[in-house]
Amino acid sequence: MSLYRHQKEAVEFAVRNRGCCAFFHDPGLGKTLTGLEVFRYYRSKIPGLRLLVVCPLSLVNSAWGEDIKRFTNFTYAPFKEIKGEVPDIVVINYECLISKKNLPLVESLIWKHRFMCILDESSRLKNNKSITTKTLLDLSGNFNYRLVASGTPMPNSELELWGQMNFVQPELLHKSFYAFRNTYFHLERNGIMRQGSRYMSKDEIREIFSQGWKYAITDENREWLMSEIKPFAHWVKKEEALDLPEKIDETREVTLSAQERKAYKEMEDLLITEIDGVEVTAQIALTKLMKLRQVTAGFLYSATGAALQIGSSSKLKELEEVLEELGSQPVIIWVQFHHEVNAIHKLISDKYGADQVTTLYSETPDRDESINKFKNNEVRYLIAHPRSAAHGLTFVNCSAMVFFSLDYSYEAHAQARDRIHRIGQNKSCLYVYLVANNSIDGELLKVLQRKQSLQDVVYGIVRNKAKGKSPRNA
Repeated sequence: MSLYRHQKEAVEFAVRNRGCCAFFHDPGLGKTLTGLEVFRYYRSKIPGLRLLVVCPLSLVNSAWGEDIKRFTNFTYAPFKEIKGEVPDIVVINYECLISKKNLPLVESLIWKHRFMCILDESSRLKNNKSITTKTLLDLSGNFNYRLVASGTPMPNSELELWGQMNFVQPELLHKSFYAFRNTYFHLERNGIMRQGSRYMSKDEIREIFSQGWKYAITDENREWLMSEIKPFAHWVKKEEALDLPEKIDETREVTLSAQERKAYKEMEDLLITEIDGVEVTAQIALTKLMKLRQVTAGFLYSATGAALQIGSSSKLKELEEVLEELGSQPVIIWVQFHHEVNAIHKLISDKYGADQVTTLYSETPDRDESINKFKNNEVRYLIAHPRSAAHGLTFVNCSAMVFFSLDYSYEAHAQARDRIHRIGQNKSCLYVYLVANNSIDGELLKVLQRKQSLQDVVYGIVRNKAKGKSPRNA
């Protein structure tokens, strides 16, 4: 396979930076192959060089394993399968790397052999306090060639660039995260900047955040920060790189049954009462409001974890109609709750046969088997959770997906959408959203479309509830 122009430019960029840089390319632009080409270049210069790839578990075989076999002649093995001779490329997932059992073995491996390292979906280093970030920054000095790759390197804030950029260029953004934060960011609430930049204790910071303050960056400082990382970060947007087919969004409004609407109103009253008048972060409030998301799908989890069905699910009926309209083409159905997986699996099994559906979520017995069945068109439907299938996977055999339910993570949502809008796709991509009318569904969709913030959702629901209005009609 020949490289696209942006991939060739990225390889040249990496070589100019002596093999240490970031590829911040939109999902679907072939970062895996680009990384392999950089390794191929340095391997031709240093015959004994090996590659360590650190990536999410779902990408070990289905993305990296497949691309290595398809595009290279390098030997390859997942870390856990190495018995004797070390292959050219070793792939390990983040959780495996940082475990107390495996980390000493990884350290021994990279001390004995010369390794290049690629961190795929490097936004895993977005939290400066995480064991993942600390471990990989400690290991970075063992690699002469270091790449990080992500389609969404800073899904929440530019603060998340610190660990990723310091992996490829140590101390580029200060050795200390707090020095980095205090250099570029300030505390802000409702657009008002907090005066004073002295260091604060953890208790002081906790108190300030409980009052609604957050770290923000001015346009001037953002430009300064980006200019600092520009020499070492190769950015590519999809619209700049490829002439991919268009995306088509379709919202299907679902009318809840009388039983579902009654349950929704009762749950809304209870939860709004819990939230109203109490200073909580948007994330905590949205966790409380999770119950409303369950009701729009036609069920509720009890205190013991049992799924209680609320009559006949209106969303499930709408999904059935959508699948009929889509005909025989492959479809990915995104869900948020285990009960949804079971309900949709039963619907499809009863209507089209159990051999036409597979799953990809935390309880899927064999993830790789499930992925391959769908990619190879052995099954027509894939029921998946965004966090289990969002990163790196390519499903260009499919051009339609249905969002049965939503959460509030823009990063997971954007990654999920781009599973089908990638290199190799030759059809327009259809995205169908099932949205229960006058419910939290519509508010979450606005968040995912970047039309409002999480805080807007919480304040809007509480405020409009007090006025006796529904959140979507306000």
